[in-house]
Amino acid sequence: MESTRNYSLSTFMRSVAAIALIVGAVGTLPMTTQAQATRSWTAAGATGTIDDDSLAIAQFKNFAVTLMPGVNGTARIRYNITAVDGMNQFCPATTSTIKTRFRNSDQGGITAKVHYDLKVTNVLTGGSSVLYTFDSNGIGAGQAFTTFTATPSIDFDFQQNVYWIDATLFRSVSSEFADLGSIQIWESAGTPCP
Repeated sequence: MESTRNYSLSTFMRSVAAIALIVGAVGTLPMTTQAQATRSWTAAGATGTIDDDSLAIAQFKNFAVTLMPGVNGTARIRYNITAVDGMNQFCPATTSTIKTRFRNSDQGGITAKVHYDLKVTNVLTGGSSVLYTFDSNGIGAGQAFTTFTATPSIDFDFQQNVYWIDATLFRSVSSEFADLGSIQIWESAGTPCP
């Protein structure tokens, strides 16, 4: 009788353990989906390509692209946007999220400004158009880097299009800051792809 009770208890414990494993596995699915849903395209400012005519005034410093100390002018930098899971997770996307880390000490943009356009070109028809524009006027934090988040209506389609960022840093007073630290982009809402 003792062995029958131990066998029943052992079977009961295995059943409880199996149920706990199943519930635990099911409980992790939303977290796994969430983690995959937030994979994004990212670029540190220092990973861009400085135009040849801007090489004398722009520099990569730590993670950012900045204007050289004591130099004024306009520098142009480009970033190629490549497909990652979070950039194509909706079919179609209704909203994308763009986070920009930057430093701009002139709120009005008269003496310093960070600006970029996110552009698209269709590989079959050519031409280019602007999907989103970032402008640091009125959102800078002075001497410190800050992050600005936007949620434009962009649906990325890497089968038909190529995407890139065309950025400019402008400064006319050498004591001002106009630095681009990083950009992060992902599709954040829409109809999930099949």
